[in-house]
This record gives sequence, structure tokens and C-alpha cells, in this order.
Amino acid sequence: MTVLEIATFAAQTVGDISDDTMTFAKQAVRLKYQTMYDAHAWRESMRLLDGYPLDPSANGHIFLPLDAEEVIFLSFSTDGTNYSRLVYRERDWIERFAQNAASVAGRQPYYYRAENLAWPYLNPGKLTFTTYDTKLFVLFISGLDADGNTVQETYKMQAAINPDTTTNPAIVTTVNSYAQINVLSKGGTTMPLTILPQFPGASSPTTIPASMSAAVYTHLVIYPPSNQQLFYRTQVKLKPDPLDSDYSVPRVSHITDALIEFTLAALYKKGRQLNKADNSEQKAIAHIQAAVNVEKNQSEMRQQVVPTLYDTGDYLNRGNYIRLTSSFPWG
Repeated sequence: MTVLEIATFAAQTVGDISDDTMTFAKQAVRLKYQTMYDAHAWRESMRLLDGYPLDPSANGHIFLPLDAEEVIFLSFSTDGTNYSRLVYRERDWIERFAQNAASVAGRQPYYYRAENLAWPYLNPGKLTFTTYDTKLFVLFISGLDADGNTVQETYKMQAAINPDTTTNPAIVTTVNSYAQINVLSKGGTTMPLTILPQFPGASSPTTIPASMSAAVYTHLVIYPPSNQQLFYRTQVKLKPDPLDSDYSVPRVSHITDALIEFTLAALYKKGRQLNKADNSEQKAIAHIQAAVNVEKNQSEMRQQVVPTLYDTGDYLNRGNYIRLTSSFPWG
């Protein structure tokens, strides 16, 4: 079901299909969907990134794509074919225990989660923003300069329409040169925002879609870093689909009933019918648990070969009994 269908059904159920109620119901669908999406590692939220090259000059820093949120596993390869999975460790554990272990020849490196950044590599310099959106919006950027000082800039951007109906893009270049960008956000737009760095890196130019209000890149660091050309394979959990259109369909399956009940609960709360709201929330929670159980049962429907293990003692017969072993299982 689409966002519009869920909101319409909920509004008709409470008996109010006014424009204000419909707008509120659609907003409730989007907010509750993001809450349910973040609450579980849904299979439909996963993506495998396979064969991505690692920039040797990045000093071990990896930035996942803009729509990736969490990393499930990370594997490395020197030939792009044979991969070896890396062990995740917290940075403080690496600092205390891995200094000497990392220097051992043949030992796999570790990786840890670093701070999320708004740009997929370091030292981009000045940024140039280009938009064809004729609607006025605010652009905000914050980060660190070459001396480590925090610098911030705010701009208002709006493309101009010529008399012949063509569009002149709005172009803005930052005053400061950035060594690291922590925040990069924009107001609501109908068209994507294109960003070109002064010092191009592995991914330039970069585009922020119209449905996204901010750029947030998941940041991983390999320790110790390698100067070889490596490839990595990783499974990631994607960010929630924004459902920016009324005809958007949620990515996750089996949660339509839960979305309906949560939307009903929001509408009942809006109308101060708290008992009905509590009842709908309880039904929604039960539907979520049922959806999780469906995934759990499907993942467990597989046959496993269990090896036979034998005891080494002769517990059955003290006479001429021949003991069974793993290497001689027939006695």
C-alpha cells in the first residue's frame, strides 16, 4: 500500500477526511515507518557492496555510500576475488591491545567505526554548490579548517527564471577552505543539489537528492592502514526510504497493518481519544512482532549438517568392545 492509501484508510476509519487530517496522517505514516525501520535489521533494508576499490591515499578511511547507515560485516581482498573478513574492534580496544599484534606479519587488520561526516573524504578545500531549484532554500555548512578551528557558513540559494522560461542556476562557493566537513544540510527542495570540491577525491561531484535534508556518510577506519590497492566487500543496512511521494511504498514487507494501527493511534491522540490510541498502539506492536517472527522463521528454515562426535571412553563394555572414534566411526 502507498502512503496515500494508508493515510486515507486511517482517516476514513476515524471519520475525518479533511485536508488537515490527511496531511497529519501522511506525516504520521512517514514518522512511524522510520521508527519501525530503525528498530530491526529487516532483510529488505540490506545491500551488499561487492568489489569496491579502496583508495590507497585515504590512509585507511572508508566512507560508505550516502544511503548506507550501518555496516554488518567488512571483508578485504588484494585481488578482487578472494576475500577475508576483518574483525570489528572499538578504537579504545585497538589502542590498548592491538599495537603490537598489528605488526605481526600476515595478521589481518582491524576496523572501527569513526564519527559520521558530511563529506566522503578529507581535505576537500572549498565547495561549490549548484542548484536549478527555483524555490528559495537555506544551505548550512559546518566543519574544520586546516588549523582545526570550527568554521560555519549559511547561504540562501534560489535559481532564476529567464524571460524565455529557461533557468539560470544559482552557484555559491564557500569562503572557507575545509579540512573536514561535519554538517551539510539544506532546506526543502524539489531538485537535487550538486556539490563540487576544490580538491577532487574518490567521489566528485556529489549530489544530495531533493528528498534528503542533510548529507551523512558512515565513516569506517582500517587499522593499520595499507598503501596497497585493496578491494572491500561489505553488507550495509540502508537508511530509511524517505517516502517523499504520496505514492511511495515502504521498502519493508509485512508491516502494513502496523503502519495502519500506528497512524490510527496518532489520529486518535490528535482527537484526544487516548483509550483508542493506546489500543491501536498495542495492536501495532503485536503486528511488528509478527513481522519479525516471519523473518526469523524464514531464516531458520534450512537444514544443517551436524557432525557426529564420539566420546573417548569405553562406557558401554569393559570387555572386547572396540571404541568408536571420529577417525574410525564404525568400531
